[in-house]
Amino acid sequence: MNGIKRSVRKLFFLLLLILSITPACKDDFDSAIPYVNVNYSVNLVNYNALNTVGFPVFFYGVGYGGIVVINNGVSFYAYDVTCPYEVDFQCRIEADGVIGTCPCCSTQYNLLDGGYVISGPSAEPLKQYRASLSANRLYITN
Repeated sequence: MNGIKRSVRKLFFLLLLILSITPACKDDFDSAIPYVNVNYSVNLVNYNALNTVGFPVFFYGVGYGGIVVINNGVSFYAYDVTCPYEVDFQCRIEADGVIGTCPCCSTQYNLLDGGYVISGPSAEPLKQYRASLSANRLYITN
């Protein structure tokens, strides 16, 4: 019986050792855009454009270079407007409908679904922030 307990104890410590040296999985994508604390809220009564599907609304002075928010009909997306390829305050995404375009590198991003690259040299999507709706208030956080 002592031999079994000793074997189980050794196995337990071996598993504990393996788990402690194995790198943990990260949930967040490491963006080229520097981290800036974002805790912003928008009253949708004051921004009727956000109730329209596919109409981007820009908020400057929030995030690293500003934030663009868009309603895709199911939920809201919020992205930093700084281009992750250029990472320059002069290279802020401009929207033409649901397509965001960097004026510096011409990368185009899909604003309706994740900020992913449609075309251009950037391999990285736009930096995304959490957008959650409660009553008539939209909360944007990271």
